[in-house]
Amino acid sequence: MPDEDDDGIVCATYTHARRHPMVLGNIGGWTPPFQLSLVQVAVVLSAYFVEFRTYEWWGRFLPQTPAILFALGAPWALAWVARHTRIEGRSLPRLAVGYLGLLWTPRNGEVGGRPYRAARAATPLAAALYVEDGETLR
Repeated sequence: MPDEDDDGIVCATYTHARRHPMVLGNIGGWTPPFQLSLVQVAVVLSAYFVEFRTYEWWGRFLPQTPAILFALGAPWALAWVARHTRIEGRSLPRLAVGYLGLLWTPRNGEVGGRPYRAARAATPLAAALYVEDGETLR
Protein backbone atom coordinates (compact mmCIF):
# COMPACT_ATOMS: atom_id res chain seq x y z
CA MET A 1 0.00 0.00 0.00
CA PRO A 2 1.58 3.32 -1.05
CA ASP A 3 1.99 6.08 1.48
CA GLU A 4 -0.86 8.51 1.35
CA ASP A 5 -0.34 12.14 2.24
CA ASP A 6 -2.90 13.28 4.75
CA ASP A 7 -1.67 16.86 4.66
CA GLY A 8 -4.85 18.05 3.02
CA ILE A 9 -5.31 20.37 0.12
CA VAL A 10 -3.14 23.44 -0.06
CA CYS A 11 -5.01 26.43 -1.41
CA ALA A 12 -5.16 30.18 -1.06
CA THR A 13 -8.13 32.46 -0.59
CA TYR A 14 -8.17 36.07 -1.61
CA THR A 15 -11.35 37.30 0.03
CA HIS A 16 -9.39 39.41 2.53
CA ALA A 17 -7.77 41.33 -0.31
CA ARG A 18 -11.12 41.97 -1.95
CA ARG A 19 -12.80 43.14 1.24
CA HIS A 20 -10.22 45.68 2.34
CA PRO A 21 -9.02 48.71 0.39
CA MET A 22 -5.49 49.10 -0.89
CA VAL A 23 -3.53 50.91 1.80
CA LEU A 24 -0.15 52.58 2.06
CA GLY A 25 2.02 50.79 4.58
CA ASN A 26 5.56 51.86 3.69
CA ILE A 27 6.48 55.15 2.03
CA GLY A 28 10.14 55.45 1.07
CA GLY A 29 11.31 53.35 4.02
CA TRP A 30 9.08 55.24 6.46
CA THR A 31 6.08 53.52 7.98
CA PRO A 32 3.17 55.74 9.10
CA PRO A 33 1.73 54.99 12.55
CA PHE A 34 -1.55 53.93 10.89
CA GLN A 35 -2.60 52.66 7.49
CA LEU A 36 -4.03 55.06 4.96
CA SER A 37 -6.06 54.21 1.91
CA LEU A 38 -5.41 56.07 -1.32
CA VAL A 39 -8.74 57.86 -0.95
CA GLN A 40 -7.76 59.07 2.51
CA VAL A 41 -4.46 60.43 1.22
CA ALA A 42 -6.30 62.28 -1.56
CA VAL A 43 -8.83 63.70 0.93
CA VAL A 44 -6.11 64.88 3.34
CA LEU A 45 -4.03 66.52 0.61
CA SER A 46 -6.99 68.22 -1.04
CA ALA A 47 -8.36 69.41 2.32
CA TYR A 48 -4.99 70.92 3.26
CA PHE A 49 -4.83 72.59 -0.16
CA VAL A 50 -8.33 74.07 0.21
CA GLU A 51 -7.59 75.22 3.78
CA PHE A 52 -4.34 76.85 2.68
CA ARG A 53 -6.06 78.73 -0.14
CA THR A 54 -9.05 79.87 1.96
CA TYR A 55 -7.44 80.54 5.36
CA GLU A 56 -7.76 84.32 5.05
CA TRP A 57 -11.55 83.96 4.62
CA TRP A 58 -12.31 81.78 7.64
CA GLY A 59 -9.16 82.03 9.78
CA ARG A 60 -9.80 85.58 10.98
CA PHE A 61 -13.14 84.60 12.56
CA LEU A 62 -11.53 82.10 14.97
CA PRO A 63 -9.04 82.72 17.77
CA GLN A 64 -5.52 81.53 16.92
CA THR A 65 -5.48 78.24 18.88
CA PRO A 66 -8.86 76.92 17.64
CA ALA A 67 -7.97 77.99 14.09
CA ILE A 68 -4.74 75.98 14.20
CA LEU A 69 -6.48 72.97 15.74
CA PHE A 70 -9.16 73.14 13.08
CA ALA A 71 -6.61 73.56 10.29
CA LEU A 72 -4.67 70.50 11.46
CA GLY A 73 -7.57 68.30 12.58
CA ALA A 74 -10.28 68.84 9.97
CA PRO A 75 -8.46 67.08 7.08
CA TRP A 76 -7.83 64.02 9.23
CA ALA A 77 -11.45 63.98 10.39
CA LEU A 78 -12.55 64.17 6.76
CA ALA A 79 -10.19 61.30 5.91
CA TRP A 80 -11.72 59.17 8.68
CA VAL A 81 -15.21 60.00 7.39
CA ALA A 82 -14.15 59.16 3.82
CA ARG A 83 -12.88 55.74 4.91
CA HIS A 84 -16.03 54.79 6.80
CA THR A 85 -18.67 56.30 4.51
CA ARG A 86 -20.78 53.81 2.58
CA ILE A 87 -23.49 54.89 0.16
CA GLU A 88 -25.58 52.14 -1.42
CA GLY A 89 -23.07 49.70 0.09
CA ARG A 90 -20.17 51.22 -1.86
CA SER A 91 -17.14 53.22 -0.86
CA LEU A 92 -16.83 56.76 -2.21
CA PRO A 93 -14.52 55.93 -5.17
CA ARG A 94 -16.71 53.05 -6.29
CA LEU A 95 -19.77 55.27 -5.96
CA ALA A 96 -18.12 57.97 -8.12
CA VAL A 97 -17.13 55.42 -10.78
CA GLY A 98 -20.66 54.01 -10.77
CA TYR A 99 -22.27 57.40 -11.28
CA LEU A 100 -19.78 58.34 -14.00
CA GLY A 101 -20.62 55.08 -15.76
CA LEU A 102 -24.31 55.89 -15.42
CA LEU A 103 -23.78 59.33 -16.95
CA TRP A 104 -21.64 57.86 -19.74
CA THR A 105 -24.14 55.23 -20.92
CA PRO A 106 -26.70 56.16 -23.57
CA ARG A 107 -30.08 57.20 -22.25
CA ASN A 108 -32.02 54.52 -24.17
CA GLY A 109 -29.49 51.74 -23.57
CA GLU A 110 -27.39 49.74 -25.98
CA VAL A 111 -28.14 47.09 -28.56
CA GLY A 112 -25.23 45.07 -29.87
CA GLY A 113 -22.71 47.42 -28.23
CA ARG A 114 -24.08 50.52 -29.95
CA PRO A 115 -26.48 53.15 -28.63
CA TYR A 116 -30.11 52.30 -29.29
CA ARG A 117 -31.92 54.77 -31.50
CA ALA A 118 -35.60 54.26 -32.12
CA ALA A 119 -36.63 54.22 -35.75
CA ARG A 120 -38.27 57.40 -36.91
CA ALA A 121 -41.99 57.25 -37.34
CA ALA A 122 -42.80 56.72 -40.97
CA THR A 123 -45.23 59.28 -42.31
CA PRO A 124 -47.52 57.69 -44.83
CA LEU A 125 -47.82 59.46 -48.15
CA ALA A 126 -50.86 61.60 -48.10
CA ALA A 127 -53.46 60.28 -50.50
CA ALA A 128 -55.24 62.91 -52.52
CA LEU A 129 -58.99 62.98 -51.97
CA TYR A 130 -61.07 64.77 -54.55
CA VAL A 131 -64.57 65.87 -53.62
CA GLU A 132 -67.13 67.49 -55.90
CA ASP A 133 -68.46 70.87 -54.99
CA GLY A 134 -71.39 70.74 -52.65
CA GLU A 135 -70.74 67.24 -51.26
CA THR A 136 -69.70 66.63 -47.67
CA LEU A 137 -67.81 63.71 -46.21
CA ARG A 138 -69.32 61.65 -43.49
